[in-house]
Amino acid sequence: MLAAFALLTACDPGTPREDPNAGAVPSATPVRQGAEAGTAAVRFAEVTADLGIAFRHQLADGELTNIMESDGAGGVVLDYDRDGWPDVYFVNSGPAPVLSDAPAGTPRWPNRLYHNRGDGTFEDVTDALSVAGHGFGTTAAAADYDNDGDGDLLVVNFGGLILYRNDGQAGFQDVTEASGLTNDKAGISATFFDAEADGHLDLFVANYLRFDPSIRTAPGEKQPYPGPLAYEPEFNVLYRNRGDGTFEDRSEPSGIRMPGHRAMSVTPLDADRDGDTDLYVSNDGTANLLLRNDGLGHFKDVALECGVGFNGFGKAEGSMGACVGDANRDGLPDLLVTRFGNASLYVNSDLGFFEDRIEASRILVASAEHTGWGGAFLDFDNDGDLDIFIANGDPHYLKGMLPLLLENDDSGVFRNISDQAGPFFRKQVNARGCGVWDFDNDGWTDLVLTTLAGEAIVLRNETVNGNHYLDIRLEGTRSNRDGLGARVRVVAGDREWQAEMRCPTSYVFQSETRLHFGLGPAERVDRVEVLWPGGHRQTLTAVGVDRLLMVREPEP
Repeated sequence: MLAAFALLTACDPGTPREDPNAGAVPSATPVRQGAEAGTAAVRFAEVTADLGIAFRHQLADGELTNIMESDGAGGVVLDYDRDGWPDVYFVNSGPAPVLSDAPAGTPRWPNRLYHNRGDGTFEDVTDALSVAGHGFGTTAAAADYDNDGDGDLLVVNFGGLILYRNDGQAGFQDVTEASGLTNDKAGISATFFDAEADGHLDLFVANYLRFDPSIRTAPGEKQPYPGPLAYEPEFNVLYRNRGDGTFEDRSEPSGIRMPGHRAMSVTPLDADRDGDTDLYVSNDGTANLLLRNDGLGHFKDVALECGVGFNGFGKAEGSMGACVGDANRDGLPDLLVTRFGNASLYVNSDLGFFEDRIEASRILVASAEHTGWGGAFLDFDNDGDLDIFIANGDPHYLKGMLPLLLENDDSGVFRNISDQAGPFFRKQVNARGCGVWDFDNDGWTDLVLTTLAGEAIVLRNETVNGNHYLDIRLEGTRSNRDGLGARVRVVAGDREWQAEMRCPTSYVFQSETRLHFGLGPAERVDRVEVLWPGGHRQTLTAVGVDRLLMVREPEP
């Protein structure tokens, strides 16, 4: 059965019309049978091998000997061929001078791009599309930076960037040098966003530290190698998109060039709901940053005054990454920050202040004994509230930890259901990045994660209940083509949800960009509103459920 597909082009409210190309839309299973709406039998199954995905992260010297190797690597979910089926790209670290003790001549294992065939299997198209990468990789980001309708790919390395431009036909072309994205910094995270709402996607690159192999732990110390504060910090970089395929470094005039920080990730969100994109930077061993955008692409750090610089215990422990979601369903974006130390759940308020409710949410009880790396909000049971997945792993040794799956009670209080969710959650894995996607387009969010010196893992959501969902994808015309920065409101009966179209980056991974709304028992959506980055509003009424809704911004 083909999923319903609607395309909205008018500003006025109206009934969605069916798109003539509906046959190209992925198949979907609207409602899973076997349970009534609202009941839950939550289960995830490990299906990596069945899908044909066989990526393994390379620890080139076979040993975990320094802090750079400990960071691991991740990847990105993207639909590079715009066929409606999400593909996945994994980044590899490999051997590198200084960063690795691998013997000279050790071959680098390539990054891998897996194309989703749409039949439950994936095809390795790395060589065919020339995206194997090079260097000591950490992560990737994807967006249509040149607004030509094709998703492009950025690879982030310790030592520089690689920009692959998607030409929509022959594949990807390395345009790094021509684009101006050349540097030698230790990149660890990146995100595309439109800093000044000019319709062109800019790029923020979070950089880690200046690694010096001569720095060693003092005799008698328990850790096998020094922590982050033993090394000089690295500056982050903001690249402005000129709109002609090139970027310029605007770090200094934009206000983001701040000394003393060792970033682990950057996460975009409109924290103060003023219509422009702010940036949250998770730092290792120093206070985190909340870079407030003035709408013109100038930023000011307001983390301390907004309550998101330190954790709830007043400490700047090693933050890995942040993910964004409305944890308590009040319409405001909240932040979950995973750490080497106590995690944080920063709950937003109308006044622009955040409160760390890690204890009140009961996440602390479940997470305190672990080191959290990747974190994700997802509505795994489509009941209308956002649940949490946390990828845990040991920071110093090649040994695993149990992953966590936490169920929301609809108010921002979570229950650990890991031991009920399938065999995977009883395995010790040394996880790093994680992403949320719906690889089989059945309306139930799946998971993908990477491990240190281990295999990538795909978890298929096999939860059984009668709940409904709505997926939304945007296409900008006046705005950037991906619609990044747009805010979406969904109303069904007496319930409503709000979310922002963003590059959903967390620690070394970018999730799928389509917006997913679990609707519970609702059988119809009364209203969908899109507030585009330019400030104009678009409304759709009487929308069916269990479908992918494509919303196109009206032409100027």
